[in-house]
Amino acid sequence: MSDRLTVALDVRCLDQPFSSYARVIRLIRLAAQAVDLELKEWREGACGANVLWTPDPTVPKASDNPRLLLTVQDLNPMLPDGRSAFARWRRTRRYRKLIESIDQAAWRICVPSTATADSMAQHFPHLQTAKVQIPWFPSSEFHAGEHAPIQGDVPDPGYLLYVGALRQHKNWPLVLKVYARLPQHLREQHPLVILGSGHRSGKQAFTLATELGIADEVLWLQGLANADLPALYAGASVFLFPSLLEGFGLPPLEAQACGTPVIAAATSSLPEVLADSAQLLPPHDVNAWVAATVALLENPQQRSQAREAGLSNVQRYGPEVTGQALLEVLEQLEN
Repeated sequence: MSDRLTVALDVRCLDQPFSSYARVIRLIRLAAQAVDLELKEWREGACGANVLWTPDPTVPKASDNPRLLLTVQDLNPMLPDGRSAFARWRRTRRYRKLIESIDQAAWRICVPSTATADSMAQHFPHLQTAKVQIPWFPSSEFHAGEHAPIQGDVPDPGYLLYVGALRQHKNWPLVLKVYARLPQHLREQHPLVILGSGHRSGKQAFTLATELGIADEVLWLQGLANADLPALYAGASVFLFPSLLEGFGLPPLEAQACGTPVIAAATSSLPEVLADSAQLLPPHDVNAWVAATVALLENPQQRSQAREAGLSNVQRYGPEVTGQALLEVLEQLEN
């Protein structure tokens, strides 16, 4: 690659430090360092680079008109998620206009998985911009070694864990339904910890837990420090991730990197990212999820095998892999 080629990273999302896009910016920085690629950082005005990479689906207005590498993480707003028909129509219409504007402005469209690329081809068959795939990865603080104690009220290791926003496409009610149907002795040994923002669904989640008779057995966490997340993963016996729609799926990979067995939905990008390293189940089959959870909790050998499979799977990802994928995209600028 030519020494003259320069890249700028759109870091405006860092103004929202808890957003998923802010997290991706941190991963991009690590990937660039891993392959010795210098990144300028841009917020407004001229970016001073050949390529400006935006990690969220927006069109930046850089005054010097660089080539734009624009990211589409997923097409969740285009897909059924339990909303009313009118709400879905309105949301889909807005997102369709956004994708079309990205197609008009972008030099390349970055997607994190084949599943997202396939979804775009299905819903936007007439896009003109070439798509390039750059995967994400768990950062180095997610590991299977020792972690500093979590500051706050968290059960002793051995709990069941769900991490994710309490949004409809995350399918979080399944976790509560599965937990409610576990044998009583397992619930006594393995409390349920749920970490996720519930500003829209928090009341609904607590109501469901109450109806299921498990409200006193669920620990709801909000605002946990980012530094405590690896320890939270590492302390779980099983990580449950029944999400219906994922552009990539970092949480189950992070859990695996911390040595925690994963049960996930066999949907969207999750089979691609997790392969055969996790139990992948139909997202609405409560019986299957209960059986798989009981088997892992009651069988230490099976849990150990799942742990090793997860740790092996994580080796497919890392900053070098992501950085190399970025370099291959940039080479297209010279060809």
